[in-house]
Amino acid sequence: MSIGLIAVIALLTYGSRALALVLMPDPPARIQAVLDRIPAPLFAALAATSLIEEGTFVEASTLTAALFAFAASPTRSLLWVLVAGVAGYAVGALIFT
Repeated sequence: MSIGLIAVIALLTYGSRALALVLMPDPPARIQAVLDRIPAPLFAALAATSLIEEGTFVEASTLTAALFAFAASPTRSLLWVLVAGVAGYAVGALIFT
């Protein structure tokens, strides 16, 4: 499997999801009310489990990405959190490799 093929697959996967987030309309008020009731600690727990692999923390660049995404979370915009996470990973890769 070539790097180009992996890049194309990643672009199709994440690009389609990002476009859906940007272009899709807001959910109806009733669905939004349900989503607003889901506690933030639940999302935090889901994110925390992805930072530990086989009892140890993941690499430093991944932790940096999580820190940047967390810092962008007050915007309440999934797009900005995603952009901050990618930027954090790039910064982490530059610093720690």
